Formats: sequence, structure tokens, C-alpha cells
Amino acid sequence: MKELSVLLKDIRKKKPLIHHITNQVTMNFLANGILAAGGSPMMALHYEEAEEAVMAADALVLNIGTVEPDSIKAMVLAGKKAKELGIPVILDPVGAGLSLLRKKAVEELVEQVSPDVICGNAAEISFLYGGDWGGKGVDGDQSENDDELALHAASKLGSVIVITGKKDAVSDGKECIAISGGHEILSYVTGTGCFSTSLIGLFMARSLETGLSCCQRAAGALTMLGICAERAKAVSAGPGSFQTALLDELYLLNPEDLNTAGRWS
Repeated sequence: MKELSVLLKDIRKKKPLIHHITNQVTMNFLANGILAAGGSPMMALHYEEAEEAVMAADALVLNIGTVEPDSIKAMVLAGKKAKELGIPVILDPVGAGLSLLRKKAVEELVEQVSPDVICGNAAEISFLYGGDWGGKGVDGDQSENDDELALHAASKLGSVIVITGKKDAVSDGKECIAISGGHEILSYVTGTGCFSTSLIGLFMARSLETGLSCCQRAAGALTMLGICAERAKAVSAGPGSFQTALLDELYLLNPEDLNTAGRWS
């Protein structure tokens, strides 16, 4: 899809500022990944500066991986200000059904912020859709019907839904894109799931000029991650060298290589 290569060129030209209130386990990797892909990261976490910080951003990424009461407060304040200013909000509901605290956090964020995109695994999206939880820790089981789940969850929640797994699914409740590619070694490196959400934030940045839909932007981000993961695996001995190689491939990817032929269905 030619429009995706144009979008990636625009990203690298404008270097959109992607603000994160996020998981402290993976924060460093997310910042380096956004830099490598062509954007600029910001991580201002305290609720006292939440509204001011987000005003400078091109997109806001919220991740409840290491959530605390104060961080929920910061996410709601930043999210509401972002929506007021037309800044896209992307939510990663990590371990959504694991505890009462996480359940409260995602309920507040969905109801009060109404994220533009919600990106999670099948267990997290299933929980948001119907209240069931089939996860292990903060990891989720692969569903047999991710396309259908994404379609129905998007209709119910009013957000673009992204389900990551062996085959990713993206839906706005009307269309659904299934994305092939990537490599299972991604699951051996902490932060790659969180980075999917960050990269979607980069592709959703408000300063970018494109006729692509929100679904196509999100699918483009996952396509980029999939291509780079395959190339990184080819030159890696294991998860350690893969993480470094993945950052290199994000930096080196030629926009013209962002070809969706055979990857989308």
C-alpha cells in the first residue's frame, strides 16, 4: 500500500512527539523503539503535570502494566485533555482482568476518556467486551476468533480495537483487517507487546497528513513491527541480540518496504 510508505516518510520528517504514561518495566524499550522508528518519546508520569504535558504531544499512549492509583489519576486527566484538544489516545489494558485495581482503571479510562484505539491481547479484549478473563499474569491466551471478537468489541466500546497475537486483528466495528507476519520470538522479549501500542500511537499522530483510516494506520504500524521482527530474527542468536537487532531494523526500514501485499486479509 503506497500510502503507508508516504506515512512513514512523513513520520521521519516530522518526528511526532508520542507521550506515554506507561509501564515502568518496559518504558526504556518503548522510548528507544519510538526513537528508532522515527518519532520522539516523552514520559511525564505525575498527575500534577498530566494536562500540561499532553498539550505538546501528537498522540497519547496509556498503559496500565504497572498501574497505581496516582497513575490512574494522571491517565484520566491527560486522556480527557487530549480528547479535548483532538490528540489521539491509545490504551493498552495490560492484564485488564487480573485485579480489582486494573478493572477499575480500564473502566474509568474507557468511560471517561473513550480512547481512539484499544490494543491488547485476546484475554484483555475479551474482558473488556464481556467481563471474562482468560489471561495468565499479564499475558493472554490466543483466541480462535480474534477477527470476530475485534469486530464486536469495537462496536460495543466505540473504539478501534487491535488484538495482537500470532495473527493480529484490527477493527472499527465495520471493517476488519487481519495482519500476518512477525515472529514468535517477540513473546520472549518483554516490552514488545507494549511497543505495538506505542508504534500505533506513532502512526496515529495528529500532525501526520494521510487519507488512511484509523484501522489502516494501526494495521500499518503492526505491519512495520512484523517486517522488522522477521528481519531481526534472521540476524539474531536469541532474545538478547534480537532486542538490539529489532531497534536496528526499525531504524533501517525503507518506507517502500512497508508493502502490505500478502500480509493483510
